[in-house]
Amino acid sequence: MKQTYTNEQIRQCCFAYKNGEAVERISKRLKVPRSTIYVWLKKYKELPGNNPDSYMNYQRFYAQEKARSEKFEQICKVLQTVNCTVSSPLQTKLNELEKLYGQYSVHVLCEALCVSRGTFYNHILRNKKENAQHLLHRQDLRAKIKNTYEEYNGIYGATKIYYILKKNGYVTSLKTVKKLMSEMNLRSIRSNTKKLFLKEQRANKKINLIQQDFSATEPNLRWVGDITECYILDKKFYICAILDLFSRKVVAYKISNKQTTQLTTATLKAAFVNRGNPENLIFHSDQGCQYISYAYQKLLHDLHITQSFSKPACPRNNSVMESFFASLKKEEIYRIHYRSVKEFKDSVQRYMEFYNSKRLHGTNAYKSPNERERVYFESKKRGS
Repeated sequence: MKQTYTNEQIRQCCFAYKNGEAVERISKRLKVPRSTIYVWLKKYKELPGNNPDSYMNYQRFYAQEKARSEKFEQICKVLQTVNCTVSSPLQTKLNELEKLYGQYSVHVLCEALCVSRGTFYNHILRNKKENAQHLLHRQDLRAKIKNTYEEYNGIYGATKIYYILKKNGYVTSLKTVKKLMSEMNLRSIRSNTKKLFLKEQRANKKINLIQQDFSATEPNLRWVGDITECYILDKKFYICAILDLFSRKVVAYKISNKQTTQLTTATLKAAFVNRGNPENLIFHSDQGCQYISYAYQKLLHDLHITQSFSKPACPRNNSVMESFFASLKKEEIYRIHYRSVKEFKDSVQRYMEFYNSKRLHGTNAYKSPNERERVYFESKKRGS
């Protein structure tokens, strides 16, 4: 049967423990299990009338509740005074709370509008534009940034200037350095030197002689070229081709697993030989790095070929090549599941032969490129 104890027994145990007597001694003297005594000690303060400090605890509780009530009243007054709500923008709330700064505690002000005290102090004490010390610090930092920028001839950007200032013992942050450099319009010359150089190069040398006029009165007068990319057997392959605008004939093509200048130069050399070293020829392409390279332009110069360029990011300026590659992929490459690279290359070769000899072309009055050229040369012989 569970033994019950009176309040007096509980009081005696608790007072004895408070006076310094060990729990084991109290247990033996009053014949109460130690576990029971520990339970009483844990609940001691909750026993009404049994705690000699209950009056002091009550006073403490009353003071806390009174302070909490006064704080709540102050928060209500703040909310009634400010011209914003808790959901207003942060800067608006800071400006409104600043008006009441000194009238209420910072805890009350920040809790009223759910603003971090650190943010409020930062607004009041450090980031004020009228703060003379802050202005002097910013002006000094601006001067150091500008001097460092000029010392290194404009090569360094914000990150390296920040580390130089840090190395010299100047306390700041990378974000501040970036912001001040942006305000002073200081930028590393590395960021746009190449861009300006290429822009100048293109403005001076890259002229579109075709102007989307993809007609030609005779063969070997205008050629167009481009490179397309294919994924075969989880590998990239590049097909470079050159077409004659007179008949839309593929005068040469090459396949490589690398998109290099060597690919474009090899294709041009093959086309030039295949067509019997033509003269007064214009070659048109986009402004890819392979076509504006020194090696490719030197080859064109040696072969006495005039170079023409499409406008950057304007595929319609070379739409003939775009259309040809679309036909190649839709009519051949996308239809076949290749089992080897050789099978892929043989397939492309078959299509090129089919395209030149059998495929009808609307621009050729529905003749194949070879037939269009044959009719042209026969009519030229008859005319002569």
